Amino acid sequence: MFIGVTGYNHESSAALVDRNGVLVDFYREESLSRIKGDKSFPKMSIRKILCTNNLKVKDIERVAFYERPLSAFLHIVKEASMHMPKSLDLLTHQFRNFNRSSVSCYLDFAKFFKGLESKLIYSDHHLSHTLTALAYSDSKEDISSVVIDGFGDRSTASISQIVDPTEINELWECPYPVSLGLFYSSITDYLGFAINEGEYKVMGLASFGDSNSKSAKLVRGLMDWDSNSNKIISDMSYFDYHLSISKSYSSKLEELLGPARNPFVQLIPGNNDFQRCADIARGAQDLMIYLLGKIFTHAHKITHSRRFLFSGGVSMNSASIDSLAQLPFVDKIIIPPSPGDAGCAIGAAFYCYIKSSSYHHLKIEKPSLFPSQKEKRNDEFLTEQIISNEFSYLERDEDYAFLKAAELISEGKVIGTVLSRSETGPRALGNRSLICDGKNMNAVKNLNTVIKNRSSFRPTAPAMRYEIAEKYYKLRPEIYDCYKSMSATCKCLKDNVSSEFPTTHVDSTARIQIVEKNSYLYKLLSKLEPMGIEILANSSLNVSGDPTAFDLIDGLMVCLRTDLRYLLTDLGLLIRKT
Repeated sequence: MFIGVTGYNHESSAALVDRNGVLVDFYREESLSRIKGDKSFPKMSIRKILCTNNLKVKDIERVAFYERPLSAFLHIVKEASMHMPKSLDLLTHQFRNFNRSSVSCYLDFAKFFKGLESKLIYSDHHLSHTLTALAYSDSKEDISSVVIDGFGDRSTASISQIVDPTEINELWECPYPVSLGLFYSSITDYLGFAINEGEYKVMGLASFGDSNSKSAKLVRGLMDWDSNSNKIISDMSYFDYHLSISKSYSSKLEELLGPARNPFVQLIPGNNDFQRCADIARGAQDLMIYLLGKIFTHAHKITHSRRFLFSGGVSMNSASIDSLAQLPFVDKIIIPPSPGDAGCAIGAAFYCYIKSSSYHHLKIEKPSLFPSQKEKRNDEFLTEQIISNEFSYLERDEDYAFLKAAELISEGKVIGTVLSRSETGPRALGNRSLICDGKNMNAVKNLNTVIKNRSSFRPTAPAMRYEIAEKYYKLRPEIYDCYKSMSATCKCLKDNVSSEFPTTHVDSTARIQIVEKNSYLYKLLSKLEPMGIEILANSSLNVSGDPTAFDLIDGLMVCLRTDLRYLLTDLGLLIRKT
């Protein structure tokens, strides 16, 4: 058995791969700690993997960390040292926290799981991303891998040619500090949203912006592609992310675009400053799409491949994927369900497997979107107490529970789900979801702004069968797999009623989910369609700012903290007592 681990810098996680190349288990630390974006050493996730799968340290053949810690540390220090004294605080912070950085992962393994430290190996950061994406590809040969994130061990973007899983050759990189990911995060920060969390809001806000506006054009000019050197170029004087621990953009950016938005003032369409912020977001999104197109074009040129893996935090920019699918040389794009750093644990675990004697040529099983083992309820007594005190059963039998849930949805109600295994990625696909009738304006508004307390300009995803999606949206076969995990938006068909759906964004796009036949949403839709409901609005089961619910107790807590009344679970359909 092989374990992959991420931590210290972004989301922490752990994954388990067996000797047959099968992803057996995966946990994000935030799911267990309930700390949003938890980046500590993932001791809870590793412990959960060992406990759930009845494993001991001696049963683990190798464990891999997802990056090379010293390389990452030194690259940041080297760049900062070239800008003294402005970067003094950053350098001081780096050295003061040296023992709390990823450099200490060996010591943490020894402290919490004695014996695992002797089995520890290190994978390159972007290789971990590539292997995560490769696992979800049907083909394991002759593919181009594009990785774009904030920062890896030494670079911020890379292109690799995959001959097979044992021969992955990096052919191009974008050296730190120039970074498309950190640029987008800087704009996120400037617009008053939290870095590593608010990028989704910038994407949503961009739909309200005007590409021809002065603000959008100014942002669009902050970075470019040099066709002679095939490099991303950027005027770094507008950014401070490589110099400061507290600010990602410089005063020069405010001189260019105006004062940064106050994060404590709510951003509402029609209010003062909304349009300026939307235009800035539009400029950032336009630049993102432009540069991604250049990078993919270069990837095709140097690898001659027409099939692409796309991973790293930037691949979560779902609003840009439709444009990539239209490039004339693209036959297929694969994005893993967890393409950010948390998902790198999967790639790191496969790195162990490929390096072992267990590996057989091309023998990597394509994982499910729900790999975590079905939750063993060790807290059964506490769960029963909460249900007994605060909830009642509407139906206990599974089929009747689904039928009753369908009836409630047809009446305009919002239903929460805690069913079987948790999703791999950050996007809820039906097992940990809030769902309602996707064409009911009032129900979608209640889900989005009342129960979830989300910004009004952020749309909710529509979920449906493929045959239904064809009726309303311009689907692209090149990114069909992306639709299954909500990894890509698509446009409404011209002169189609879908442009009026409450799940459709202001620019007539939607981040759809095509549900698979063996999923719980498919089962629910089979009961809803005879009632005239063919589309569900789907959002993660959580309160805005909290991690998605992981187990039944988390789901019960969402009900007790919000206006949500109904919860569809493995135990049956529950209703919160009034």
